[in-house]
Amino acid sequence: MDSIVALPVKIPPGLLRPLAYRVLSKKYGLNIKSDGLAALAEYIGTRFGINWRKDSGTFQFLEQFAAIWDQQERGLFIDKAGVEEVIREVRERSRPVERSDTDLPKNLDRAKPIDNGNSEGAFKLKTLDTLLAHRGGASGEPDVLEAGTQTQSPIEEIEVDEDPQDGPGQPEEPIIDWQAHYKFVNAHSQQKFVYDITTRQYRLKVPKNDKTSMLPPETSNVSLYATRYHIVKDRTMRNEMFQGGGDAFQPLSSMTNLNDSMRNDSTQTMTITQIKNMLGRDGKSFLILGLLRTNAKGIWSLEDPSGSVEIDISQAIPTEGTFYVPGCIVLAEGIYYSASQKLYVASVVHPPGERRDVTMDAIGNLDLLGVHQLSNPYYISRLDKDLKIRLHLLEREMSDHRVVILGADIFLDRIHIMEALRKVLTKLETDPPLAIVFQGSFTSTPLFPVMNSKNISATTAYKNNFDALALLLSNFERLINESTFVFVPGPNDPWTSMVSLGTTGIWPQRPISSKFAQRVSRVCKKVIWASNPARIVYLSQELVLVRDDMNGRFKRHNILFPAVIDEEHEGEAEASFTQDSLMQEINDNYEGIDQLVKSQDQLSAGVREARKLVKTILDQGHLSPYASLVRPVVWDLDHTLHLSPIPTALILGDTTASQFEVTYNGCKAANTSTFVHKRSARYLEYIPSSRKVVQDEVYF
Repeated sequence: MDSIVALPVKIPPGLLRPLAYRVLSKKYGLNIKSDGLAALAEYIGTRFGINWRKDSGTFQFLEQFAAIWDQQERGLFIDKAGVEEVIREVRERSRPVERSDTDLPKNLDRAKPIDNGNSEGAFKLKTLDTLLAHRGGASGEPDVLEAGTQTQSPIEEIEVDEDPQDGPGQPEEPIIDWQAHYKFVNAHSQQKFVYDITTRQYRLKVPKNDKTSMLPPETSNVSLYATRYHIVKDRTMRNEMFQGGGDAFQPLSSMTNLNDSMRNDSTQTMTITQIKNMLGRDGKSFLILGLLRTNAKGIWSLEDPSGSVEIDISQAIPTEGTFYVPGCIVLAEGIYYSASQKLYVASVVHPPGERRDVTMDAIGNLDLLGVHQLSNPYYISRLDKDLKIRLHLLEREMSDHRVVILGADIFLDRIHIMEALRKVLTKLETDPPLAIVFQGSFTSTPLFPVMNSKNISATTAYKNNFDALALLLSNFERLINESTFVFVPGPNDPWTSMVSLGTTGIWPQRPISSKFAQRVSRVCKKVIWASNPARIVYLSQELVLVRDDMNGRFKRHNILFPAVIDEEHEGEAEASFTQDSLMQEINDNYEGIDQLVKSQDQLSAGVREARKLVKTILDQGHLSPYASLVRPVVWDLDHTLHLSPIPTALILGDTTASQFEVTYNGCKAANTSTFVHKRSARYLEYIPSSRKVVQDEVYF
């Protein structure tokens, strides 16, 4: 029998309010605004007509509306814009039902046998809870039928839910397109989330399209270090060592701990104290979390949002395995004396690190990069836990995917490097990777506006080098058609090099201008001109690409603590005396030869140096933990340098450090070093399915 279609009616919002309050507010805890209620009333009157009060579809629609609103985490207040977006979502999910209803009379005979055997399984889908549960797994299944199409027999219900062979396919779970979750994010296009120090949450900041100003606002410079401080502090307070009594923490080399151990008393805990609260508390020990830098007098000081204090580091003992440079945030313990208004530091340590999943849970699984879905002022995108699990399982299946990162300093104006590049590309041609990353600098001399010996401008010569690269790439058909070529600039590349002349330039660095590489873009099917640093999002993983000589900069600006220097001198003298005694013993008796064999637990100098570099970067949670005089950054792009949460993989192109591969807090960190070393071309492969790094080289 044909279903009766009710005529549309205009519903006053006041009549719908009791039903909306019962479903949306009382059951789901949502607050509906006046404009949102009016939009709902208009849609319900059009869809369910004059019988909207008696039609059970109205209640089911409100249930579905609330479930979608809660699933997408749109907030507590229902407004008109959100109602319109959710209604469009409901209509999209109801489209397959409309197509199935038109073909229903043709399929009755095929539905009856199914009813005889599996009718019990079909009837289980009648309740609203099971419908909502199946909605998340089946992209084509509707939650609520259109008005006038309510099922009256088991045959209709079986036809819609149990016969996937008719009409469009309805799998239990929607198929994930991995390419939709594989993207490259440049620093200058990354969406900006600002950390609110009051609510301890991130909020989206929409950039203003003001093309008249070339400089960032001064407010960005004011909040730059304050934002870094509060992010590190909140991460520190989440650490289990601070969960005892408020901000309780027992640092290593603590004088309080030393005194207690000498008296055999119980260990006393210390709390992080704001600098302003030390005033008037003479001769007491404090633990300070602050920014380490020199003040206007050239004296070392610690700063936090409450103030600053001068420190004396002559007796300070830092923890081993990290760098300490001006601009980093440290935990310092010492005694404050009011007479000199100084904190005499006894021990210094970096804030404890944190794993990626812990940070993601703490910030509410925000999609900070906007890869899975862009956020807007009305909707904040978050990473669904079920989606993350499915993406992780999909990663395991794609074991053939890999990303190749070539070494740094691929000088295109050097013949032997072009020869090495040809050898590497020839090897990769047999099995093209997912992406090939080229790291600058792409010229051996900084690009600046002068004429060379052949009366050709430097920019023309730079463009000719990329034209030669395009000619080389054209010989590898599979690579240029199947792989993505990513170019990360270095210190000698434009346009930063015209100011810095190859020295430390402002960060982040813009991508290489397309004017220099038009031919490369035409030859290769997929080319990404990335910024420095840049990020790659592959399903549930995040890779950070950095081309910077961090190790050399850390060593140049590392703070030398006098107590450590004296201890090293004493250690060298003692080692020299021990060596002389050992050699005398060896000469007398050969039984002491086993003392010359290195222990298995003893790490090489390269591994210790790699761990020191990676731990400093990840504990600071920033790619540039220096003072502005050491490494200037673009004020309003500082959020692109944050490593909170830490990435899945950190790929460095540091020519001042050797090749390494270490893992810290679940983050795989690797360094490619220089591309050409002696007569070998070096690169590494990152395999997302197993999260492993394979270092390889080709001799030429």
